[in-house]
Amino acid sequence: MCLCFTLEALMSKILVLSGENHGFSASASIIHDFLSDDANISATLTDDKEVLASEALNTYDACVFGTGFTRTERQADGSVARVSDLAPAEEEGLFQFVNSGKGLVGIHGTAWWISGQAMDLIGGASNWHPPGSTFTVHIEDSEHPTTQGVEDFDVEDEIYISAHDPHIHVLASAEWFGKAHPMAWVRSYGSGRVFYTTLGHGPGTFERVGMQKFLTQGVKWAAAS
Repeated sequence: MCLCFTLEALMSKILVLSGENHGFSASASIIHDFLSDDANISATLTDDKEVLASEALNTYDACVFGTGFTRTERQADGSVARVSDLAPAEEEGLFQFVNSGKGLVGIHGTAWWISGQAMDLIGGASNWHPPGSTFTVHIEDSEHPTTQGVEDFDVEDEIYISAHDPHIHVLASAEWFGKAHPMAWVRSYGSGRVFYTTLGHGPGTFERVGMQKFLTQGVKWAAAS
């Protein structure tokens, strides 16, 4: 069966993992609400990261993850350092979840200041961006199941300057200083699927109709691993 039809035929059980890191909680609530409006999606919203290390995680088809792998923490000497935002068991649980054939939908800060296995999972990483601005998101592949019916749209957000695996499949881009930078891509990880978008610095991004359609279809695609 063609994948574009399969996306509409399956009921997908989706975990939306919220949290204060990178200010994702407000966005997570909006994402949960518009995903829940889709008759083919059953979405659960939680801010309990321990679910990543539990058997309950495997009851879901995909996880929407935007709180990130790392966060800043002030040290005893007053300096600020990057530290892991996930316990080792939580991080390993997420890797195994996707590797086993489930889906991951990474949002914005998920790829911020990561390396190693996390970067392998997402397919790229970023640690710099120009100041936030309003720009056009250009759909690069209008034939992919995630972009069906999605047209170019304007958004006020950040353009992450990413280092990424050359084998990712770029779905959307934005231009900065005459160069197109990936704003969304897909890749495989083990037996699972990863959809990642650099977009999502603030909740306003997810109020855009074009972004809602794009992300909903990205969730369905990832969940159909």
